[in-house]
Amino acid sequence: MAIGIGFGREQPLRPGVVRPLRFSAPPAVHAGALWLAAAAPVLATLLLIARLAV
Repeated sequence: MAIGIGFGREQPLRPGVVRPLRFSAPPAVHAGALWLAAAAPVLATLLLIARLAV
């Protein structure tokens, strides 16, 4: 039995349209999530350099 993964609110499907049981990607990507994912390794590297410099 397939379980939906909660990516947020989606538009309801039209009558007669069936959602596939296998996982499909969300319809859109949150821009803030992309910035956070890109900034986390950069920030971690800067913190490590600052820690080693002291």
